[in-house]
Order: sequence, then structure tokens, then C-alpha cells
Amino acid sequence: MRLLIALFFITLMVFWLEAAWDFSHAIDPATGEAVRLSQLRATPEMVRALASSFASAYNTLIALLLTFISLAIPITANLYTPKLIEIFIRDRINLFVLCTCAILAAHNLFAFSLSFDQWTGQLPFTIAVAGAIIGWLLLLPYYFYVVSFIDPLTIIKRVSHSLLLELDAAADKHSVAVSQQRVNQKIANLGSVLLRAADRADRDVTFDAIKTHMLALARVRDVKLRLPAEFFKVSNDLLVGLSGDATDILSEARIWMEHRIAIQLVLAFKSVLGKMPDGVSAMAQAVKNAAHEEACRRNDAVFDLLVRVLNCFMREAIKKKENSSVFNVVYTYKALVRRLLSDRPEQVPRLVRHLRFYAEYARVQGLPFIYELVSYELGELTERAYERKAAPARELLDAVLAFDGAVQSVGLVKSRAILAAYFLERGLTQELELVEASLRNVTPAVIEKAKRGILSVQDRVFWELNDRGLNFDFVEPQRRTRVTEVFDRLKADTG
Repeated sequence: MRLLIALFFITLMVFWLEAAWDFSHAIDPATGEAVRLSQLRATPEMVRALASSFASAYNTLIALLLTFISLAIPITANLYTPKLIEIFIRDRINLFVLCTCAILAAHNLFAFSLSFDQWTGQLPFTIAVAGAIIGWLLLLPYYFYVVSFIDPLTIIKRVSHSLLLELDAAADKHSVAVSQQRVNQKIANLGSVLLRAADRADRDVTFDAIKTHMLALARVRDVKLRLPAEFFKVSNDLLVGLSGDATDILSEARIWMEHRIAIQLVLAFKSVLGKMPDGVSAMAQAVKNAAHEEACRRNDAVFDLLVRVLNCFMREAIKKKENSSVFNVVYTYKALVRRLLSDRPEQVPRLVRHLRFYAEYARVQGLPFIYELVSYELGELTERAYERKAAPARELLDAVLAFDGAVQSVGLVKSRAILAAYFLERGLTQELELVEASLRNVTPAVIEKAKRGILSVQDRVFWELNDRGLNFDFVEPQRRTRVTEVFDRLKADTG
């Protein structure tokens, strides 16, 4: 817009000054007097010559526009979403520029047709000249507008905006069935952008599309209060692929729109696995933040849905057998539990059971590191729960002690020893005895190896780049003596 204004202001001002200066010095060769404006008339020959030049210019102008648009828009639509074509066609600026160029070209032919020897239209000729100048001045700003139009971030904003408009219109503009179909389609359009960006490992677009899905989720929450009850009753005719039981569950919970948004995230997560590790983290973090917000708002139906999304992330990452991806999801899951210990402690036991389930699933899938990782994370959560005297503290401790295989697993021994050191430091005798009892069958060799593994770690920063940053086995210097004491007690018991 600034370029357009600058071009019109500078160019037309310069053109006017140029013409005004030259006209002020013009002398009629027949009379030798100054030329007056009223004497100027366009002759038929002049109109025909200029109209022919204008016609060629308009042909070039329209050919440039249509060629550029016919190449740029379909290619970009194929990359992100076919909905871009409809958005482009409905855009008012696009319609204005293209229609203006077509009308000016047609008007030029009209002015040409009025160039009779007996009479030549002066006003049509003047408008044709002005139109030719305006048309070419529009070309460069419009080119940049189309380039910005097909920018991926602009596409996301426009597709998201169309969804938000559809949500606002769902309450009163259309019938319930039509509104459901239109909202469902808009969510699918937004999901297409995310899926195609994730499939190509396009980081910036993927991250922005994830944020947009979260904003859409929040917008759905605000709009739901204005929608009629019939809007939330759906069948598998609308949500193709779901069973009747599944649609009944969504209808009862009134969350079919949130479910459709969540499905887009799950599908995209499968694409980013193995291609974009930071995309895995970004998606898990976004869902975690949304789940925590819904929990704080006591919107438990949507909270449960988002927890199921995290569970899907966990399963897919484990199936892919990539430790880093699983690690990102586990860490995010732990961060959610840590927040809920303060805000919604009654929700914690269920999430802990999920973590235990996926730890066992990871071990079955041949990922022992993940099995031990969950033990470390639950141990840290147990400390936090006891520190805050949270209700689920004992359930967290039981979950840590439920990990079997400590006899052969140095990692399980180390995670429990760190937790036991905390209990020893706090004087929690009963809990300390439970942890020590779970380690009595561990051989002295494993205990010694675990002790060396912890005491040898002096730097809290892990020696490789990872998302956690901290070394699992690092303990603060003041607790290191307690850890040593725990290992000495274990040796005494096993000896």
C-alpha cells in the first residue's frame, strides 16, 4: 500500500509538473500566441495511433498478471492447501485489480471506436490515457501483494481467519447441518496446511500452523457458549471414519470440534517424527500448555481430549523407536504433571498411570533407556510432591517403586538412590525404608556401579546437546553425601 501511494503521488505529480511546465511555454505555430487549454483537441489519427499502442500495452499487462497468477497460485496451493485458490478468488483486492485492468482494456477499445473523422470523443480518450497510466502503476504494487499473498504465514492467517469467521457465523447464519459441514471443512483446511508443512519438514510454517491450531482451540471454547445444543450432536456421516460409539462420546462431551483439531495435530505428529525433532517438541509443548489451561478452567472434557493427544504422541514416538522424540514427549508429560501438582492434583494419578504404561510399552519395544528415563522423571515428581505436601505424593512414590528389573538396571538403582537421599535428608523414615527395601536384592556390583555413576558426575550440564540440558545423575553437592550414605546402607544390608 505504501508503494502504491508513493508511485501514484510521485509519478503523477512529476507527470503533471512536466506537462504544466511544457504547456506554459507552448506557442501556436500558426498564430505565434500562447496555446490555450481550450484549443487542445484529440484528432482521429492521434486517438487511433495511441489506442493501438495502449492495446498492445494492455495485452502485455494482462498477460503478465494472468501468467504470474496462473503459475504462482496453483503451485502454492498444491504446496499448502487447495483452499488458497478460493481465498484468492474471493479476495477484494485481487478482484479489484483484475477487474480494473480488464475494464480499462475494454474502455480503450471503446475510445478507439469513437475516433471518427467527423467526431472524436475527447473524454473517452482522456480517460483511456489516464487509465493506461494507472494500470501500469498498479502492476508493481500488485505484484508484491500477490507475492505476500502466497507467503505461507499469510496463507495460515487467511485460512485461520476463515475458520474463525465460520465459527462466528455458526450460531445464526446457517442451519445446524450446514454449519457443522462448513466448520468441519474449515478445520480440515487448516489441518492441510499443517500436514503439508510437516511432511516437507518446513519448520517455520509448521510452528506457526501449530500455534494457529491452539488459537483455534481457544476460539472454539469462547464460541461454544453461543451455539445451539443441536450443533454438538454429530454422527459418523459428518466425522467419517469414527464409530457410532465414538461420535456418541463426542456428542455427549460436546467436543467434536476440539476432536477434529486434535486429529490434525496427531496426523501432523506422525509426519514430523524422524524429520523434525524440534517439531516434535513444539507440538508436545503446545498441547501441554493448552491442556494445562483447560485444566485450570475446569474444562475437563477438553483436558481429557488433550491428554489423549499426548498419549498418542507417546505411542507414535515409541513405535518409531527414536529415543530423542520419546524423550521430548516424556519431558513434556512430566512438565504437565508438575503443573497439575499445584493446580489440579486430583488429575495427577491418572497421568502417572499413563506414564507407567508407556514406560512398560517402551521396554517391550526395545527401548530400555526410556523405561529408566520415566523412573528418573517420576522420582523428580515424587520429590516435588513431597516438597509441596501434595495429595498424590504417595501414589507417585508407589509408581517409582513399581518399576521392576532394578536387579539388572543400574539406571533404576541410581534414580531410586537419588530419591532415597532426598527422603534421608528430609527425615522421611518410612518412605526411605520403602525405597531401600526395593533395592535389597540388588547385587553389590550393581550398587557399586550405580554409586560410581552418580558420584563421578560433577557437572550438571549433560555432555551432549539435548532438550533437557541437565545430566540425569547430577545431584547437588550437599545431597551427594546423602547419596553416599544411602549406598553405604545398601551395601551393609546386602553384605
